[in-house]
Amino acid sequence: MCGIVGIINSDNLKIKAINVLSKLEYRGYDSAGVSFLAKNNIKTITEVGKISQLSKSLTSTGYNAFDSVIGHTRWATHGIVSKNNAHPFSNQKISLVCNGIIENYSELKLKYLKNYKKNIESDTETIFLVLNELSKKIKDHNKLIQKLVSIIKGHYAFLIYFSDTQEIFSLKSGSPLSVGKNADGIYFSSDPSALTEYVNNIYHLQDGDIIKVSVNTISHLNGKKVIFENQAKVVNEFSKGDFKHFMIKEIYEQPHVIKKTQKYYDADYFLDFRNKLKDLTNNLDSFVFVGCGTAYHACLVAKYYFEQFTDIDVSCEYASELRYKNISTKKNSIYVFISQSGETMDTLMALKYVKSKGYTTIVVTNSLESTMVREANITLPTFAMKEIGVASTKAFTCQLLALANLCIEIGNIRKNISKKEYIQLKQDLKNIPTKITKILKNSSYIDKVVSLLSSSKACYFIARNIVFPIALEGSLKLKEISYMHSEGFAGGEMKHGPIALIDKNVLSICLNPKNKLYEKSSSNCEEILARGGKVVVFSSKKSSSKKNLLQIIMPKENYIDTPFIYTIPLQLISYYFALNEGTDIDQPRNLAKSVTVE
Repeated sequence: MCGIVGIINSDNLKIKAINVLSKLEYRGYDSAGVSFLAKNNIKTITEVGKISQLSKSLTSTGYNAFDSVIGHTRWATHGIVSKNNAHPFSNQKISLVCNGIIENYSELKLKYLKNYKKNIESDTETIFLVLNELSKKIKDHNKLIQKLVSIIKGHYAFLIYFSDTQEIFSLKSGSPLSVGKNADGIYFSSDPSALTEYVNNIYHLQDGDIIKVSVNTISHLNGKKVIFENQAKVVNEFSKGDFKHFMIKEIYEQPHVIKKTQKYYDADYFLDFRNKLKDLTNNLDSFVFVGCGTAYHACLVAKYYFEQFTDIDVSCEYASELRYKNISTKKNSIYVFISQSGETMDTLMALKYVKSKGYTTIVVTNSLESTMVREANITLPTFAMKEIGVASTKAFTCQLLALANLCIEIGNIRKNISKKEYIQLKQDLKNIPTKITKILKNSSYIDKVVSLLSSSKACYFIARNIVFPIALEGSLKLKEISYMHSEGFAGGEMKHGPIALIDKNVLSICLNPKNKLYEKSSSNCEEILARGGKVVVFSSKKSSSKKNLLQIIMPKENYIDTPFIYTIPLQLISYYFALNEGTDIDQPRNLAKSVTVE
């Protein structure tokens, strides 16, 4: 969750710190703070709220006396949102920021701080105070940090500054942290892409790393070499351009990024992929798809794809549940982990657990520099470019594209589909950007649906088969950014309980592509209308007009492009309804983009 930054031995510290923190704000925006650092001098400023509020507090001069800065933007886990719980925690000797959760902080509080009178709310404040206590007896900073690492448990990334020696230590266990360098300084960040403006060379800390910066020297406490990799610069990744919000910008970028991703798959990736998996798939028992939130909905779509185009058994797992299950080591299965950031803590830990059992692992991710890429056997990259809006849009559809390609490649290898079918399916995928562009241009229905939502107390999304996961995703988008109560249901399950929720104050959105289940889904809509409910139907087939029924005609779909076609209007509806409600669309309450804590 939280984002941390460190800028060592550089100039323009205030401007650079605010710039990098602004790029990290998607990771958390409950509070923010910075510590300006110099020899025996630490100046800390914290504010509740977003980076803009912190920036206002830094308008005064007086920062030229400092040569380094560490900063933090917080997503609250322990302790209320307040200035007292905002990072950095500091005095004139030590300043500290953390991303993650320290699981044994209560035990450490009892052991080291039993005589401490102040009410301590957060795990990070506990560690700061424990470090202070330890420093009274352990004067050598190297030994002090090693002692700290030996007593804390959890998933974390720390930056810790000592003003007497002007040393900075960076620690990693689970949470992401990268360091870069150039001629004008050394830079740390939770997200390396936030540093592309300043550095070309990056080192991604590995679990267990303790990196020490002293003057301009970067060293590893355990003697390992810090080997930097070249990082290409990307222009305007964090710019909204002419759009009001990142979310709507990213919705409209989908034709481009899907076309880009598919072109890469056709020209390069899957030519090599066939060789990687050909032998594995011959005796394969099953695929298991693993994810959280939106990524889990992509898993469910993959299950329908594989059941349609292959003969392989498929199951889906919530990453947060899988990591605590006993899994069999007898099956010949491949586990596919889906994460936009490649740092999602539950998914990362589930991957490590499955890997320890000897299974082959694939990661589908938008971040080739992420921890999951380094952990998995095979990476299936998407090319959605940077996604800033907390509610995933283009990353989701690019995940669907990756999984669709994976499915038909496996179907082709195992001869579950003919060569002719394979060629046609590939062409269907290439045609998706054109269909999405058409949907984006034809959005005249938006105002009507927004008006219906505004007069409703809840919204239910109804669908069957390949669009059922899209109903779940549409519901998630609506509740994420507008805070309206919504649920997604399989159409056939309506009579088994959910239909009790229907009345005149409820809106139901039905996804009904023209396929073999069209009539059954139409019957579900009739049942809702018969009970006074309001219904919006998205379908490529027009039915007779009825009271309380609004029909939106969609482009003609094929099985493999159906999830894409029915995702786009739900993203648009959620966005424009949230805009109408006046919520914070890109940074909805209580959420963060990258979930790096459990």
